[in-house]
Amino acid sequence: MSALAASAARAVIWPAAGLLVWAAHFAGIYAVHAHACERGLAARSLLGLPWVATLVMALTALALVALATLFALARPVRTTFGDKDTEPDFTRWFGAAACIVAGFAVLFEAVPALVLPACWQAGG
Repeated sequence: MSALAASAARAVIWPAAGLLVWAAHFAGIYAVHAHACERGLAARSLLGLPWVATLVMALTALALVALATLFALARPVRTTFGDKDTEPDFTRWFGAAACIVAGFAVLFEAVPALVLPACWQAGG
């Protein structure tokens, strides 16, 4: 892969990385809840805590660490290829801003997942 093609791929992937972590966290929470309800594991405990809450907290911590790492990597360093600027500062700035927004979104989707019961059955 040429340096120019690698830079173009990085320019597309970098701003979306934080949003992809957010999406993975969202999917993980739903997968944990669906698995717990399907297999009847909602009332079980893991490490002395409710199974679902423990896994949601672990997923949230993992997502926040990933977002913090991505944010730290967003420091303004210009990458040049020849005499052309191949990765503008805007790309890194937008990636850092997306990590901040995704961090708040991760927290806002984790709180209801921790507070509300994992399974809900109509009529009973």
